[in-house]
Amino acid sequence: MMMNLSESELIASKPIGNGLEAFRNHYRSICEELGIPRHEDTSKQFSLLLEAAGSGDVKVLIVDLISELQRLPAARILPSRSGLGTLAGDLAIFYSRLDSNEVEVESAVPLLDQIIKTAPDSDIWHAVYTLVSKFRTTPPTILGKAPPDTPYKTTSSSLQGSEQLHRLLDERILQEVNGCVYTDMKGFYEKYFEGRAWSSTAERIAGEARPQVINGRWTGYPDPPSESAFYTWFWKFQSTHFRGTRGMYYSSPTIPLSGSDCKRKPDLFLALSGTTKRDGKYNWRDVRVIGELKQSVNEGDYREEFAKFCGHAREVFTSQPTRHFLHGFFIRGSILELWVFDRSGPYSCERFDVRADPNRFIKIMAGYAMMSDDELGLNTYIKKDDYSNYIILQEEGKAGKEKLRLEDKPIAYQHAIVCRGTTCYRAKRLNTVDWEFVVKFSWRSDKRRAEGELLQLAKDRRVWGVAQLFGYQDLNSIANLRRGLHFGSPRKFRSVTGSESQSSGKSSCLRRSLSKNTAPSLSRATVEGSSSGQKRKRACDAAGNHQSKQSRLGSSSCQTSARRNEITAEQNTDFHDANKYGIEKIKPTSLMPLKEAEDDTFDNRIFCCLVVSPPGRALHTFESVLEFLEACCDAIKGHRSLYQEGEILHRDVSVNNVIITDAENREDPKGMLIDLDLAKQLDHGLSGARHRTGTMEFMAIEVLEGAAHTYRHDLESFFYVFLWVIIRYGQGVKRDLPMNSRLRRWYTGTYADIADNKFAAMDKRQFGKITSEFPSQFEGVKPLAEELRDVLFPIRDRSLFTGTYSDPKGIDSMYDGMINAFQRKIGTYGKTDGGSGDTQKE
Repeated sequence: MMMNLSESELIASKPIGNGLEAFRNHYRSICEELGIPRHEDTSKQFSLLLEAAGSGDVKVLIVDLISELQRLPAARILPSRSGLGTLAGDLAIFYSRLDSNEVEVESAVPLLDQIIKTAPDSDIWHAVYTLVSKFRTTPPTILGKAPPDTPYKTTSSSLQGSEQLHRLLDERILQEVNGCVYTDMKGFYEKYFEGRAWSSTAERIAGEARPQVINGRWTGYPDPPSESAFYTWFWKFQSTHFRGTRGMYYSSPTIPLSGSDCKRKPDLFLALSGTTKRDGKYNWRDVRVIGELKQSVNEGDYREEFAKFCGHAREVFTSQPTRHFLHGFFIRGSILELWVFDRSGPYSCERFDVRADPNRFIKIMAGYAMMSDDELGLNTYIKKDDYSNYIILQEEGKAGKEKLRLEDKPIAYQHAIVCRGTTCYRAKRLNTVDWEFVVKFSWRSDKRRAEGELLQLAKDRRVWGVAQLFGYQDLNSIANLRRGLHFGSPRKFRSVTGSESQSSGKSSCLRRSLSKNTAPSLSRATVEGSSSGQKRKRACDAAGNHQSKQSRLGSSSCQTSARRNEITAEQNTDFHDANKYGIEKIKPTSLMPLKEAEDDTFDNRIFCCLVVSPPGRALHTFESVLEFLEACCDAIKGHRSLYQEGEILHRDVSVNNVIITDAENREDPKGMLIDLDLAKQLDHGLSGARHRTGTMEFMAIEVLEGAAHTYRHDLESFFYVFLWVIIRYGQGVKRDLPMNSRLRRWYTGTYADIADNKFAAMDKRQFGKITSEFPSQFEGVKPLAEELRDVLFPIRDRSLFTGTYSDPKGIDSMYDGMINAFQRKIGTYGKTDGGSGDTQKE
């Protein structure tokens, strides 16, 4: 069959050249590795390859081939023979069907034959047309099944201010740490308390104390160990034996510590000697070690007690957000547990009876009091002089190092334990008046590409509106912190109503019927094969069909776009003692080939310092409505450039990741999207990370339901950020959400509950209840909010549509719709001198 003239001209204008050479070489090397000889008959060679490697691995190879073809320039200009879109779109449809096992890999043999034989371009493209035409129905403009995405895991950071009720917060904290808790760690005591500079002093203190043990019981320990009896005994013991130590123990069992909106009262904690109260209270930023006391062991209360203990750890990490880890101890009667919390979760030593081993107890308590900042888990990379905190970092591409002074308080940080712990400070060089940079500390998964590399890639691809890299440095890792310990399997609580469990299961079966008062009555649009269909099979369900370990075929750079790892849905189980209380162990996922660690069962994270410019301010610190709108608009423009020019999808749009910049020139962005820790190159597959933490109030509806992340989901998140900032900060100061605020429903309950609540709120009639919460300053912005809602949630077949358009025209319509709506509204504002104020013309 001859190609028609227009197609031939297009093919000639965009030759394949060496575009498929990497694939050919990889295919041949795989055959050689498996002992499969070259053969004139490609179909026979392919059969031998299937037999030797298996259909799963061969499918990865063909998926990679389709991805390579999609990236060729000709595929993006050759028209689809359906009359709609391009050949690249047809390839995307075929990719989706192949990935979901709707197409046999053998169907690609004729195309593979042309490519392996280095046939003329026209023959190769003819084979492509033939292949996709067999499986093409009328091409939809709606994104079909996207490749599997890394599942989300919730954190407790959504709850802030007066919303931090213990009942809600403790449950969320348990969800956060669930599956990340390790108990009975062997080698724990030896790692943290032996071989230290102060170990001999601790030994001497224990010897001087001379604890009397009769019939296996320490006679000096209070009996019964009530709280008051313990305090009386311990304060006397401390004043006698811990004199001159670096730290001292304090208590605040009846008065909440300051520095937090959550009124928590630790039974016992370590702070530096000489720490004093301010306004009658100790402060969480002074806490170095946390302790909890209970008169006796009551396993029935363990879950509640552990949640409270973790809550204290959360307060320390919130007040000291760049610390590496935190020590803690839990005394129940005479039974002692030692804990360490880090950004991958808590882990503990084997329990022991203080009465039976008083020397160990004394050495532990003395050891905590003598530990250095580094041993206590503080971030010692940040230094302090007479003027301020500072860091020293080498600028990218230069030999010298710069001393950068940090602002006293961070402009952004997370209220959680198990998370990336992203913390940002403004910074400047010496002898500089204005802030020049943002210094960001975070714990990224070791499976993810460093943000500095993505920023450099964005620069190389001329992305507009993205931060400029000054320098970055990896500082530490969880694997290094946990070196020497042997981790088994993590524990899970049985009764945690985990939000995250909803994100990897099947879609909610609830039909989202809206109020009967709505005319016409709307329900969720169901589009067969679409990411918006209620009955669609989740992307993460499909992930289970792939091998959990990396495929042999995934080693080449051209293979990475199709890697798959199995993420197993874990059963909730009780967590107390592994032998006594029936803990179910979670199977390791084999996703983490750590070279540094003894085991690979935990999530390894890399602690990194990144410096970028311009510095910017948090979005909620806007000084006028105009400044807020311009920042939002330019941040969306930057996202578009990152996605379309940079071919990078952000995937983590939240209120902390959009900043206001002080633009020096007219063409400079006034708002910017930051934090590419969770960003993903479009031509890359799964990172291998087990999960990614997200902020539920900003998650798109389909993401909450487990769908793979798309550009449209980021735009939906921008919309939620827009609404959130107006309602929560629109009066000029941060305010706690009223108990009846509909925004509270965006972060309470399961993922499925939140998806239902958001879907209902986006109905045209219901949406007015959201905008009714706008403060008076934003009254004139309500029409813009309505217009943005219409762009993101159009009506298709009398139903609210939450899917993603995949064709270029549909993609542009989403971006243009939002950007143009902002620009029209911005045009109604006049600027005062310097542009710092605004006056509405309407």
